This record gives sequence, structure tokens and C-alpha cells, in this order.
Amino acid sequence: MGSPVSMFSNIIPVFIPGQTGDLFALYYTPIAEERPKKVILHIPAFAEEMNKSRRMVALQARALAQHGYGVLVIDLFGTGDSAGHFSDATWLIWQDNIQCAIQWLEKKGAESINLWGLRTGVLLAMNFVANTLTPIDKLIGWQPVLNSETFVMQFLRLRVAAAVMDRNAPQEKTSDLKQQLLDGKTIEVAGYRLNPNLIGPMLAINSNELNLTSITNWVLFEMASSVEKSISTPNAKFVEALNSKNKKASIKTVVGSSFWSTQEIVEVPLLLTETLASLT
Repeated sequence: MGSPVSMFSNIIPVFIPGQTGDLFALYYTPIAEERPKKVILHIPAFAEEMNKSRRMVALQARALAQHGYGVLVIDLFGTGDSAGHFSDATWLIWQDNIQCAIQWLEKKGAESINLWGLRTGVLLAMNFVANTLTPIDKLIGWQPVLNSETFVMQFLRLRVAAAVMDRNAPQEKTSDLKQQLLDGKTIEVAGYRLNPNLIGPMLAINSNELNLTSITNWVLFEMASSVEKSISTPNAKFVEALNSKNKKASIKTVVGSSFWSTQEIVEVPLLLTETLASLT
């Protein structure tokens, strides 16, 4: 069933020139405003998490467009309908993708640019902010990945688990797979060929050491299984550290399913309304 807010927004497919090939994107704009001044760039999650999240991202983008925002949802190089293969994607290329998307938005007349990341998309956004002079008004983070080491090791476990189910496959350790990547080898996990120049730089990021002074406003959301569940300690400490540096940062738990990893495609309506409320 289609979202009731779709009648209030235009959805325009576009190809944005990038240094390594065109990037496919969907641009959601308010019907009454063809060149919105306030825009939000969505930076997607990693690998299959991106695919699982497309429904939620589309619903949020439509809702934001209904309230006057232009929302650009991009496929990073080597993913979705953008140019290239996933095996050729590097962290540096993805950083450049963000810059190209922002430049495209600026040419469209954008004056206020916000970043909205999901999972590793938050980490990618923060790394971009730490290395650019481009002014960003606010960073919105859905279930932020702040510890790249933990995320990569969890992803590598997918290959280890698959090998356990196949008696003919070599039995490996996540630490060995990680070392292969650090040694410059490409490995395949869950159908995705991982470029060492993608994973290596990701592993090198320490979110607590990034220079994030250029963003004043932060709003993060963490999914919870119940209202009694408290915010995770790493996320709470991260927000506390931002506020200690005179930032305006908040984090809120939202009860709902982990839509980026569930077997079936699910929606979390409360996250949509809470995200919208944080902007309006």
C-alpha cells in the first residue's frame, strides 16, 4: 500500500556525475517548491542493510518532502543503480560521493544542508564532516555505528557462520579474515566482495577522535525492544562528549524492530514521526 504522503511530493530519479561514474539518486521535493532551500542528504547503510532499509528511507523522505524539505537519497558507487561494482568501492570514493551529491544540491539552490545517515552511513557522514569545509547544519543518525571494529567483525561473522553450515568449506576465524583485508586482500562475505581499501579505512576510524567541530546540531535515534530499554553506553557517552564541547546533541530511543536486519521488510512509524519532529 502506498504512503499517504506521496501525493504531497515529487520523486525525481537523477544521475549525479561522480569522479568514478554516475551516481543514481532519488530526489524528493515538495510539490509547491521545485527548488527547496532546506535539503537533506541521505547516506545509506552498508551492503544488505541498505536494501532492507529502502522502505523506511523512502517513507521518511516522502514525509520530509511533505514538510518542505528536499531529500536526496543516493546509491553510493558500486551499490544499487549507481556505476561500478561493490568490489571496486573504496572509503575515499564514498567520501567523494557525498561531496558530489552536496555540490549537486547546491547547484539546485540549496542553502541549508543536513546529513541523514543510517548505520555505517552515520560513520561515513562523520568522517566526511571531519575532512571538509562544506557547511553542514545538522546530522541526523539512525542507529549509528560508532565502533567500526565491532561492525566489521560482525559482518565477517556472516562468512564464518556460512562455513560452519558447509562441511566442505574451510573453517575460518573473523580475526584471520580481518587480517587478510588489512594485508590488502579482497575477500567475499555474504555475496559482497570487500575491497581492502573500503574496509581498511573504515577500521581506522575512531568516532571519538574525529574533528566534528563544524556541526553544531546532532540528533541520533536508537531502536529499542521496549520502553524500559535504556540508551546504549557508547551512544550515550558519544552524545555526552558532544554536549561537553558546546554542541546541541540528543539521542532518543524508539521502540521498534531493527528494520535494517529483519528477515521481512518492516516499518517503524514512530521513528518516522520522531525524526520529523526533531526537525520541525
